[in-house]
Amino acid sequence: MNLQHVISRFSLSDSNQTPVLGEGQESAVLVPLLEVNGEASILLCKRSAQLRSHPSQLCFPGGKVELQDASVITTALRESQEEIALDPLQVNPVGVLPLHTTLTGFRITPVLAVLNHNATWETCSEEVEQVFTLPLSLLAQQRAWQPVQTQLRGKSVTFNGLMTEYGLLWGATAKIVQQLLARVA
Repeated sequence: MNLQHVISRFSLSDSNQTPVLGEGQESAVLVPLLEVNGEASILLCKRSAQLRSHPSQLCFPGGKVELQDASVITTALRESQEEIALDPLQVNPVGVLPLHTTLTGFRITPVLAVLNHNATWETCSEEVEQVFTLPLSLLAQQRAWQPVQTQLRGKSVTFNGLMTEYGLLWGATAKIVQQLLARVA
């Protein structure tokens, strides 16, 4: 699966919706796509183990919408620059995936974007421990996804997760990856 195939499939889907701000903790994440060795890949981060919330979890760069942000796209680009020094001029947003509401009340708008071939990033904030890419072909292997059980507010909750060399991909990030894969399959 190459990058052009992924983008053309996404463009043909009904995913290009206008994000609407509403009630709750509004946030946006950048879902960065790039080609690595001729294969469509996705860029992810591993959060710092020192953070109080979601330590060491795999995630997309992003965060809360701030008053000065003109849109969720602006939020995703700003947060990506703050967290991993990704220059917004090297990012080409192509649309948004459906709004994802977490069990903890966050409303996340995933902004799908293609990185320029010469885009660079680095671990430059206290929030991010590592930045890495994973091929979409790996993420699309349904047999690799396994049920993961955890406790949330005293209740047992089951999520689909995928073990990577960087840790477990699960929760909201896994749901967003699966939404993308469903649209481009």
